[in-house]
Amino acid sequence: MVCARIQCCPCPRPCAAEEELSPLMMHGESIRFRRGEELWQRGDQATHVYTLCTGTWKLTQPWEEGREVILDLANRGQMVGEEAAIPGSSRLNGCVALSAGKAVRVSREVLALLLRDDPKLAQTMLVTSYQRARAISTRLEEMTVGSVRSRVARVLLRLSEEQGLDDARGRFVPVPLRRGDLADMVACRVETVIRVMTDWQRREVIDTQREGFVIRSLKDLKHDAIDG
Repeated sequence: MVCARIQCCPCPRPCAAEEELSPLMMHGESIRFRRGEELWQRGDQATHVYTLCTGTWKLTQPWEEGREVILDLANRGQMVGEEAAIPGSSRLNGCVALSAGKAVRVSREVLALLLRDDPKLAQTMLVTSYQRARAISTRLEEMTVGSVRSRVARVLLRLSEEQGLDDARGRFVPVPLRRGDLADMVACRVETVIRVMTDWQRREVIDTQREGFVIRSLKDLKHDAIDG
């Protein structure tokens, strides 16, 4: 991880959250991270809050046989690690970078001063905490309800609604998920996800790429999300 002090948002094209998160941007330090880098482990002291500028992070919880499940994904313009606002708190989840990128982090001590002087920022952090709790609740349902095929389909459809970009190929989702990541998102074995994804690629429903995936047939994927 590489760090640098900043005085404003470091992005040449600021995200939609720039205004509401500008206090964090202006009083933080810029960091760069690599794909697969572990940002923190569950139980670590919550020393910083982060705002993602580029890249994707996954929040994880231990599962069976030494594996983990992915409870939530954080992307550009989103705050992560908001538990740092509580003095003496520890991390509730692990956090690993799914792709390389950069973020801005603010120490717990600086955050306490910002929250004292900026009620709007405090409200933003409360809303973020609520939205993350709601997202995790949705994720738990995705892991347990329906067949593996329907669970994977629901995950891909949700990501397409949140981040999808329509183009000539279909709907491109710029989230670089490996088969193992998808298995961790629906609490199943990697081999099962491989079979499902191979079938979708054969039927031209999904096309996976290094930088994300393309949904070529939303209709078929929605059908499988219901019927599995």
